[in-house]
Amino acid sequence: MSIPIFNRKINIDFHFRFSIGFIWLIILLSMPYLVWELYWAIKVGYPIIKWHTHLAVYYYLCLLLFVLLQGLDRIFHFRFYLQYHIICASVCFALMLTEAVLMRLGIGDTYSEKIKHGYFSMHSGQFESYYRTYPPDTDLVMDRIDFKHTGRINSLGYSDREWSIGKRENEKRILCLGDSWTEGIGAGHDSTYVSILGSLLRHRDTSYTIMNAGTAGDDPGVNFINYRDRLRKFRPDIIIQTLSSNDMNTDIATKGGLERFQKNGTVKLPDAPWWEPIYALSYISRAAFHAMGYSELLIREPFSEQFKTELNNKAKGIFEQYSKLADKDTCLLIVVLQPYSGEIQKKAYSYDLSSIVDYLHTRSNVRVYDLMPYYVDEAAKSKNGIRDNYWSHDGHHNPKGYAIMAGGMLKAIDSFSIGMRYDTLRLHTGSAR
Repeated sequence: MSIPIFNRKINIDFHFRFSIGFIWLIILLSMPYLVWELYWAIKVGYPIIKWHTHLAVYYYLCLLLFVLLQGLDRIFHFRFYLQYHIICASVCFALMLTEAVLMRLGIGDTYSEKIKHGYFSMHSGQFESYYRTYPPDTDLVMDRIDFKHTGRINSLGYSDREWSIGKRENEKRILCLGDSWTEGIGAGHDSTYVSILGSLLRHRDTSYTIMNAGTAGDDPGVNFINYRDRLRKFRPDIIIQTLSSNDMNTDIATKGGLERFQKNGTVKLPDAPWWEPIYALSYISRAAFHAMGYSELLIREPFSEQFKTELNNKAKGIFEQYSKLADKDTCLLIVVLQPYSGEIQKKAYSYDLSSIVDYLHTRSNVRVYDLMPYYVDEAAKSKNGIRDNYWSHDGHHNPKGYAIMAGGMLKAIDSFSIGMRYDTLRLHTGSAR
Protein backbone atom coordinates (compact mmCIF):
# COMPACT_ATOMS: atom_id res chain seq x y z
CA MET A 1 0.00 0.00 0.00
CA SER A 2 1.55 3.28 -1.13
CA ILE A 3 1.70 6.35 1.11
CA PRO A 4 0.08 9.44 -0.47
CA ILE A 5 2.36 12.40 -1.17
CA PHE A 6 0.87 15.65 0.12
CA ASN A 7 3.60 18.11 -0.89
CA ARG A 8 3.04 17.76 -4.61
CA LYS A 9 2.79 21.15 -6.40
CA ILE A 10 -0.32 21.88 -8.39
CA ASN A 11 0.02 24.53 -11.10
CA ILE A 12 -3.09 26.07 -12.60
CA ASP A 13 -2.81 28.58 -15.43
CA PHE A 14 -5.56 31.01 -16.32
CA HIS A 15 -5.55 32.37 -19.83
CA PHE A 16 -7.67 35.27 -20.98
CA ARG A 17 -7.85 35.85 -24.68
CA PHE A 18 -9.71 38.70 -26.26
CA SER A 19 -9.95 39.07 -29.97
CA ILE A 20 -9.11 42.39 -31.59
CA GLY A 21 -12.71 42.58 -32.70
CA PHE A 22 -13.86 42.45 -29.06
CA ILE A 23 -11.59 45.38 -28.13
CA TRP A 24 -12.94 47.40 -31.04
CA LEU A 25 -16.44 46.59 -29.81
CA ILE A 26 -15.51 48.05 -26.39
CA ILE A 27 -14.27 51.20 -28.12
CA LEU A 28 -17.47 51.47 -30.13
CA LEU A 29 -19.63 51.08 -27.02
CA SER A 30 -17.59 53.82 -25.31
CA MET A 31 -18.33 56.41 -27.97
CA PRO A 32 -21.86 57.46 -26.82
CA TYR A 33 -20.53 58.55 -23.41
CA LEU A 34 -17.68 60.48 -25.04
CA VAL A 35 -20.07 62.23 -27.43
CA TRP A 36 -22.39 63.05 -24.52
CA GLU A 37 -19.54 64.58 -22.50
CA LEU A 38 -18.28 66.61 -25.47
CA TYR A 39 -21.77 67.89 -26.24
CA TRP A 40 -22.32 69.20 -22.72
CA ALA A 41 -18.76 70.54 -22.53
CA ILE A 42 -19.50 72.69 -25.57
CA LYS A 43 -22.89 73.68 -24.19
CA VAL A 44 -22.06 74.56 -20.56
CA GLY A 45 -18.26 74.41 -20.31
CA TYR A 46 -16.32 73.35 -17.23
CA PRO A 47 -19.33 72.74 -14.92
CA ILE A 48 -19.88 69.49 -16.86
CA ILE A 49 -16.83 68.03 -15.11
CA LYS A 50 -17.90 65.42 -12.53
CA TRP A 51 -16.12 62.61 -10.70
CA HIS A 52 -16.64 60.20 -13.59
CA THR A 53 -15.20 62.74 -16.04
CA HIS A 54 -11.89 62.70 -14.17
CA LEU A 55 -11.73 58.91 -14.30
CA ALA A 56 -12.90 58.73 -17.91
CA VAL A 57 -9.81 60.68 -18.99
CA TYR A 58 -7.57 57.71 -18.22
CA TYR A 59 -10.01 55.17 -19.62
CA TYR A 60 -10.04 56.92 -22.98
CA LEU A 61 -6.29 57.40 -22.77
CA CYS A 62 -5.97 53.62 -22.53
CA LEU A 63 -8.23 53.16 -25.56
CA LEU A 64 -6.26 55.75 -27.51
CA LEU A 65 -2.98 53.98 -26.73
CA PHE A 66 -4.51 50.70 -27.89
CA VAL A 67 -5.45 52.23 -31.23
CA LEU A 68 -2.00 53.79 -31.62
CA LEU A 69 -0.23 50.53 -30.81
CA GLN A 70 -2.52 48.71 -33.20
CA GLY A 71 -1.60 51.07 -36.00
CA LEU A 72 2.11 51.06 -35.21
CA ASP A 73 2.16 47.26 -35.05
CA ARG A 74 0.86 47.08 -38.59
CA ILE A 75 3.84 49.17 -39.70
CA PHE A 76 6.68 47.94 -37.50
CA HIS A 77 5.42 44.47 -36.44
CA PHE A 78 6.40 44.73 -32.78
CA ARG A 79 7.95 41.61 -31.33
CA PHE A 80 6.57 42.30 -27.87
CA TYR A 81 3.25 43.71 -29.00
CA LEU A 82 1.22 42.09 -26.21
CA GLN A 83 3.63 43.24 -23.51
CA TYR A 84 3.29 46.83 -24.72
CA HIS A 85 -0.46 46.61 -24.37
CA ILE A 86 -0.17 45.22 -20.85
CA ILE A 87 2.24 48.00 -19.82
CA CYS A 88 -0.01 50.74 -21.22
CA ALA A 89 -3.10 49.28 -19.57
CA SER A 90 -1.28 48.95 -16.23
CA VAL A 91 -0.03 52.55 -16.34
CA CYS A 92 -3.50 53.87 -17.20
CA PHE A 93 -5.06 51.84 -14.39
CA ALA A 94 -2.47 53.17 -11.92
CA LEU A 95 -3.16 56.72 -13.06
CA MET A 96 -6.89 56.19 -12.72
CA LEU A 97 -6.45 54.81 -9.21
CA THR A 98 -4.20 57.75 -8.23
CA GLU A 99 -6.73 60.20 -9.66
CA ALA A 100 -9.51 58.58 -7.64
CA VAL A 101 -7.50 58.80 -4.41
CA LEU A 102 -6.57 62.48 -4.94
CA MET A 103 -10.15 63.32 -5.84
CA ARG A 104 -11.56 61.46 -2.82
CA LEU A 105 -9.15 63.20 -0.44
CA GLY A 106 -9.77 66.58 -2.05
CA ILE A 107 -6.06 67.12 -2.75
CA GLY A 108 -6.04 69.79 -5.43
CA ASP A 109 -9.66 70.92 -5.04
CA THR A 110 -10.32 74.50 -6.10
CA TYR A 111 -12.42 76.76 -3.88
CA SER A 112 -15.54 76.21 -5.99
CA GLU A 113 -15.05 72.44 -5.74
CA LYS A 114 -14.61 72.61 -1.98
CA ILE A 115 -18.05 74.18 -1.66
CA LYS A 116 -19.49 71.55 -4.04
CA HIS A 117 -20.04 73.89 -6.99
CA GLY A 118 -17.75 72.05 -9.38
CA TYR A 119 -14.83 73.45 -11.33
CA PHE A 120 -15.15 77.13 -12.23
CA SER A 121 -12.69 79.01 -14.44
CA MET A 122 -11.81 82.54 -13.34
CA HIS A 123 -10.57 83.11 -16.89
CA SER A 124 -13.88 82.31 -18.52
CA GLY A 125 -16.28 85.07 -19.46
CA GLN A 126 -19.09 82.55 -19.83
CA PHE A 127 -20.80 83.65 -16.62
CA GLU A 128 -19.56 87.24 -16.68
CA SER A 129 -21.80 90.15 -17.58
CA TYR A 130 -21.14 93.86 -17.80
CA TYR A 131 -22.81 94.67 -14.46
CA ARG A 132 -22.64 91.22 -12.80
CA THR A 133 -26.05 91.41 -11.12
CA TYR A 134 -28.61 88.71 -10.40
CA PRO A 135 -31.77 88.31 -12.51
CA PRO A 136 -34.14 91.05 -11.28
CA ASP A 137 -37.17 90.28 -9.12
CA THR A 138 -36.20 86.70 -8.36
CA ASP A 139 -35.63 84.58 -5.26
CA LEU A 140 -32.03 83.68 -4.50
CA VAL A 141 -31.19 80.41 -2.74
CA MET A 142 -27.64 80.21 -1.39
CA ASP A 143 -27.01 76.53 -0.58
CA ARG A 144 -23.54 75.55 0.61
CA ILE A 145 -21.99 73.01 2.95
CA ASP A 146 -22.21 75.19 6.06
CA PHE A 147 -25.45 77.05 5.47
CA LYS A 148 -28.54 77.56 3.38
CA HIS A 149 -30.43 80.82 3.17
CA THR A 150 -32.79 82.51 0.77
CA GLY A 151 -33.24 86.12 -0.24
CA ARG A 152 -35.15 88.34 -2.60
CA ILE A 153 -33.46 90.13 -5.49
CA ASN A 154 -34.73 93.63 -6.22
CA SER A 155 -35.51 95.14 -9.61
CA LEU A 156 -31.88 96.22 -10.08
CA GLY A 157 -30.53 92.73 -9.46
CA TYR A 158 -29.20 93.25 -5.92
CA SER A 159 -29.91 91.25 -2.79
CA ASP A 160 -31.78 94.03 -1.03
CA ARG A 161 -35.15 95.74 -0.79
CA GLU A 162 -36.36 98.22 -3.40
CA TRP A 163 -34.79 101.68 -3.29
CA SER A 164 -36.54 104.95 -3.91
CA ILE A 165 -34.97 107.36 -6.37
CA GLY A 166 -36.65 110.32 -4.71
CA LYS A 167 -34.68 111.56 -1.72
CA ARG A 168 -36.39 112.77 1.45
CA GLU A 169 -35.47 116.08 3.05
CA ASN A 170 -32.35 115.67 5.25
CA GLU A 171 -32.04 112.02 4.22
CA LYS A 172 -28.49 110.64 4.41
CA ARG A 173 -27.79 107.83 1.97
CA ILE A 174 -24.96 105.31 2.21
CA LEU A 175 -24.29 103.05 -0.77
CA CYS A 176 -22.35 99.88 0.08
CA LEU A 177 -20.37 98.30 -2.75
CA GLY A 178 -18.19 95.20 -2.67
CA ASP A 179 -18.23 91.46 -3.24
CA SER A 180 -19.82 88.49 -1.45
CA TRP A 181 -18.87 89.91 1.96
CA THR A 182 -20.91 93.02 1.22
CA GLU A 183 -23.77 91.01 -0.27
CA GLY A 184 -23.67 88.89 2.90
CA ILE A 185 -23.04 85.34 1.70
CA GLY A 186 -23.35 83.09 4.75
CA ALA A 187 -26.13 84.96 6.51
CA GLY A 188 -29.76 85.82 6.01
CA HIS A 189 -30.80 89.27 4.79
CA ASP A 190 -31.22 90.67 8.31
CA SER A 191 -27.78 89.44 9.38
CA THR A 192 -25.56 90.95 6.67
CA TYR A 193 -23.14 93.68 7.67
CA VAL A 194 -25.09 96.21 5.58
CA SER A 195 -28.38 95.36 7.28
CA ILE A 196 -26.85 95.45 10.77
CA LEU A 197 -25.03 98.72 10.02
CA GLY A 198 -28.30 100.24 8.83
CA SER A 199 -30.00 99.26 12.09
CA LEU A 200 -27.16 100.75 14.15
CA LEU A 201 -27.27 104.03 12.24
CA ARG A 202 -31.06 104.37 12.30
CA HIS A 203 -31.03 103.75 16.05
CA ARG A 204 -29.10 107.00 16.29
CA ASP A 205 -30.73 108.91 13.45
CA THR A 206 -33.77 107.83 11.46
CA SER A 207 -32.66 109.92 8.47
CA TYR A 208 -30.13 107.25 7.39
CA THR A 209 -30.84 105.01 4.40
CA ILE A 210 -28.38 102.27 3.56
CA MET A 211 -28.29 100.37 0.24
CA ASN A 212 -26.57 97.04 -0.44
CA ALA A 213 -25.19 96.88 -3.99
CA GLY A 214 -22.63 94.16 -3.36
CA THR A 215 -22.62 90.98 -5.44
CA ALA A 216 -20.55 87.83 -4.98
CA GLY A 217 -17.52 87.89 -7.26
CA ASP A 218 -17.49 91.66 -7.73
CA ASP A 219 -14.37 93.82 -7.46
CA PRO A 220 -13.84 97.61 -7.33
CA GLY A 221 -13.77 97.75 -11.14
CA VAL A 222 -17.26 96.36 -11.70
CA ASN A 223 -18.50 98.24 -8.60
CA PHE A 224 -17.40 101.51 -10.20
CA ILE A 225 -19.07 100.63 -13.50
CA ASN A 226 -22.32 99.95 -11.66
CA TYR A 227 -22.11 103.25 -9.80
CA ARG A 228 -21.29 105.17 -12.98
CA ASP A 229 -24.08 103.68 -15.09
CA ARG A 230 -26.84 102.59 -12.73
CA LEU A 231 -26.51 103.84 -9.15
CA ARG A 232 -25.68 107.56 -9.37
CA LYS A 233 -29.36 108.35 -9.70
CA PHE A 234 -29.87 107.37 -6.05
CA ARG A 235 -27.57 110.26 -5.01
CA PRO A 236 -25.64 108.64 -2.15
CA ASP A 237 -23.85 110.90 0.32
CA ILE A 238 -21.30 108.22 1.20
CA ILE A 239 -20.01 105.22 -0.75
CA ILE A 240 -18.43 102.40 1.26
CA GLN A 241 -16.22 100.40 -1.10
CA THR A 242 -14.36 97.35 0.20
CA LEU A 243 -10.86 96.49 -1.00
CA SER A 244 -9.25 93.15 -0.17
CA SER A 245 -6.28 91.01 -1.09
CA ASN A 246 -8.69 88.81 -3.02
CA ASP A 247 -9.67 91.76 -5.23
CA MET A 248 -6.03 92.01 -6.28
CA ASN A 249 -4.82 88.38 -6.15
CA THR A 250 -7.92 86.94 -7.81
CA ASP A 251 -10.22 89.37 -9.60
CA ILE A 252 -7.94 92.03 -11.04
CA ALA A 253 -5.18 89.45 -11.55
CA THR A 254 -7.43 87.30 -13.75
CA LYS A 255 -9.96 89.80 -15.14
CA GLY A 256 -7.95 92.99 -15.43
CA GLY A 257 -8.91 96.59 -14.68
CA LEU A 258 -11.29 98.92 -16.48
CA GLU A 259 -9.97 97.82 -19.87
CA ARG A 260 -12.11 94.69 -19.62
CA PHE A 261 -15.31 96.73 -20.05
CA GLN A 262 -15.87 97.22 -23.77
CA LYS A 263 -17.73 100.15 -25.31
CA ASN A 264 -20.30 97.80 -26.82
CA GLY A 265 -21.42 96.66 -23.37
CA THR A 266 -19.49 93.38 -23.32
CA VAL A 267 -16.68 92.16 -21.08
CA LYS A 268 -13.37 90.97 -22.51
CA LEU A 269 -11.18 88.97 -20.14
CA PRO A 270 -7.54 87.99 -20.69
CA ASP A 271 -7.09 84.63 -22.38
CA ALA A 272 -6.75 81.59 -20.14
CA PRO A 273 -3.58 79.47 -20.41
CA TRP A 274 -3.88 76.88 -23.17
CA TRP A 275 -3.40 74.10 -20.64
CA GLU A 276 -6.37 74.97 -18.41
CA PRO A 277 -8.48 72.03 -19.75
CA ILE A 278 -5.71 69.66 -18.63
CA TYR A 279 -5.68 71.27 -15.18
CA ALA A 280 -9.47 71.13 -14.92
CA LEU A 281 -9.76 67.48 -15.97
CA SER A 282 -6.88 65.94 -14.01
CA TYR A 283 -6.01 66.08 -10.32
CA ILE A 284 -2.67 64.51 -11.18
CA SER A 285 -1.85 67.38 -13.51
CA ARG A 286 -2.88 69.86 -10.80
CA ALA A 287 -0.28 68.39 -8.47
CA ALA A 288 2.33 68.90 -11.19
CA PHE A 289 1.28 72.49 -11.93
CA HIS A 290 1.21 73.34 -8.22
CA ALA A 291 4.72 71.93 -7.90
CA MET A 292 5.77 74.33 -10.67
CA GLY A 293 4.43 77.26 -8.63
CA TYR A 294 1.02 77.79 -10.25
CA SER A 295 -2.03 78.47 -8.09
CA GLU A 296 -5.57 77.31 -8.79
CA LEU A 297 -5.97 80.59 -10.70
CA LEU A 298 -3.31 79.29 -13.13
CA ILE A 299 -1.00 82.15 -12.19
CA ARG A 300 2.57 81.59 -11.05
CA GLU A 301 3.16 82.61 -7.45
CA PRO A 302 4.64 84.57 -5.85
CA PHE A 303 3.83 87.40 -8.25
CA SER A 304 6.77 89.06 -9.94
CA GLU A 305 7.46 92.70 -9.12
CA GLN A 306 6.50 93.65 -12.67
CA PHE A 307 3.14 91.87 -12.37
CA LYS A 308 2.42 93.49 -9.00
CA THR A 309 3.19 96.91 -10.47
CA GLU A 310 0.75 96.21 -13.30
CA LEU A 311 -1.95 95.18 -10.81
CA ASN A 312 -1.35 98.25 -8.65
CA ASN A 313 -1.59 100.54 -11.66
CA LYS A 314 -4.88 98.93 -12.73
CA ALA A 315 -6.32 99.40 -9.23
CA LYS A 316 -5.15 103.03 -9.15
CA GLY A 317 -6.77 103.57 -12.55
CA ILE A 318 -10.07 102.26 -11.20
CA PHE A 319 -9.98 104.49 -8.12
CA GLU A 320 -8.90 107.53 -10.12
CA GLN A 321 -12.09 107.36 -12.17
CA TYR A 322 -14.09 106.33 -9.09
CA SER A 323 -12.97 109.31 -7.00
CA LYS A 324 -13.42 111.80 -9.84
CA LEU A 325 -17.02 110.76 -10.37
CA ALA A 326 -17.79 110.66 -6.64
CA ASP A 327 -16.27 114.12 -6.26
CA LYS A 328 -18.42 115.40 -9.11
CA ASP A 329 -21.45 114.02 -7.26
CA THR A 330 -20.26 115.58 -3.96
CA CYS A 331 -20.06 112.08 -2.49
CA LEU A 332 -17.48 110.87 0.03
CA LEU A 333 -15.78 107.62 -1.01
CA ILE A 334 -14.66 105.50 1.95
CA VAL A 335 -12.40 102.62 0.92
CA VAL A 336 -12.41 99.96 3.62
CA LEU A 337 -9.57 97.45 3.71
CA GLN A 338 -11.10 94.07 4.47
CA PRO A 339 -8.97 91.23 5.89
CA TYR A 340 -9.67 87.48 5.81
CA SER A 341 -9.34 84.95 8.60
CA GLY A 342 -5.83 83.75 7.73
CA GLU A 343 -4.63 87.32 7.36
CA ILE A 344 -6.01 88.23 10.77
CA GLN A 345 -4.01 85.42 12.33
CA LYS A 346 -0.83 86.74 10.69
CA LYS A 347 -1.86 90.39 11.16
CA ALA A 348 -0.81 91.02 7.59
CA TYR A 349 -2.53 91.16 4.20
CA SER A 350 -1.53 88.51 1.67
CA TYR A 351 -1.27 91.24 -0.96
CA ASP A 352 0.65 94.40 -0.11
CA LEU A 353 -1.96 97.12 -0.59
CA SER A 354 0.27 99.97 0.66
CA SER A 355 1.01 101.40 -2.81
CA ILE A 356 -2.70 101.66 -3.57
CA VAL A 357 -3.44 103.14 -0.13
CA ASP A 358 -0.72 105.77 -0.60
CA TYR A 359 -2.36 106.74 -3.88
CA LEU A 360 -5.82 106.90 -2.28
CA HIS A 361 -4.51 109.37 0.30
CA THR A 362 -3.78 111.80 -2.54
CA ARG A 363 -7.49 111.92 -3.52
CA SER A 364 -9.26 114.73 -1.69
CA ASN A 365 -12.66 113.04 -1.41
CA VAL A 366 -11.38 109.55 -0.52
CA ARG A 367 -10.87 108.20 2.98
CA VAL A 368 -9.25 104.87 3.86
CA TYR A 369 -10.14 102.75 6.85
CA ASP A 370 -8.28 99.54 7.75
CA LEU A 371 -10.40 96.89 9.48
CA MET A 372 -7.35 94.80 10.42
CA PRO A 373 -6.66 96.32 13.88
CA TYR A 374 -10.36 96.16 14.75
CA TYR A 375 -10.63 92.49 13.70
CA VAL A 376 -7.47 91.55 15.60
CA ASP A 377 -8.87 93.15 18.76
CA GLU A 378 -12.22 91.40 18.33
CA ALA A 379 -10.51 88.05 17.77
CA ALA A 380 -8.55 88.51 20.98
CA LYS A 381 -11.81 88.93 22.91
CA SER A 382 -13.22 85.62 21.64
CA LYS A 383 -12.50 82.33 23.40
CA ASN A 384 -11.91 80.52 20.11
CA GLY A 385 -10.32 83.46 18.32
CA ILE A 386 -11.39 84.23 14.78
CA ARG A 387 -12.91 80.76 14.24
CA ASP A 388 -16.08 81.91 15.95
CA ASN A 389 -16.73 84.43 13.19
CA TYR A 390 -16.34 82.32 10.03
CA TRP A 391 -17.94 79.25 8.51
CA SER A 392 -15.44 76.38 8.69
CA HIS A 393 -15.77 75.11 5.10
CA ASP A 394 -17.08 78.05 3.12
CA GLY A 395 -14.82 80.65 4.73
CA HIS A 396 -17.33 83.52 4.71
CA HIS A 397 -18.55 85.27 7.83
CA ASN A 398 -21.30 83.71 9.86
CA PRO A 399 -23.90 86.11 11.35
CA LYS A 400 -21.63 86.80 14.32
CA GLY A 401 -18.80 87.74 11.98
CA TYR A 402 -21.01 90.09 9.98
CA ALA A 403 -22.04 91.81 13.22
CA ILE A 404 -18.36 92.45 13.90
CA MET A 405 -17.88 93.69 10.33
CA ALA A 406 -20.79 96.10 10.81
CA GLY A 407 -19.20 97.39 14.01
CA GLY A 408 -15.99 98.07 12.11
CA MET A 409 -17.85 99.90 9.35
CA LEU A 410 -19.62 102.02 11.98
CA LYS A 411 -16.24 102.98 13.45
CA ALA A 412 -15.10 104.01 9.98
CA ILE A 413 -18.11 106.26 9.48
CA ASP A 414 -17.77 107.74 12.96
CA SER A 415 -14.06 108.38 12.46
CA PHE A 416 -14.46 110.38 9.30
CA SER A 417 -17.66 112.14 10.34
CA ILE A 418 -15.85 113.89 13.21
CA GLY A 419 -13.22 115.27 10.84
CA MET A 420 -10.19 113.24 11.89
CA ARG A 421 -7.17 113.30 9.58
CA TYR A 422 -5.88 109.98 8.29
CA ASP A 423 -2.74 111.02 6.41
CA THR A 424 -0.70 108.80 8.72
CA LEU A 425 -2.93 105.73 8.35
CA ARG A 426 -0.86 102.82 7.11
CA LEU A 427 -1.45 99.14 6.44
CA HIS A 428 -0.53 96.36 8.83
CA THR A 429 1.45 94.39 6.29
CA GLY A 430 4.86 92.92 6.64
CA SER A 431 6.28 95.15 3.91
CA ALA A 432 4.20 98.28 4.55
CA ARG A 433 5.52 101.22 6.51
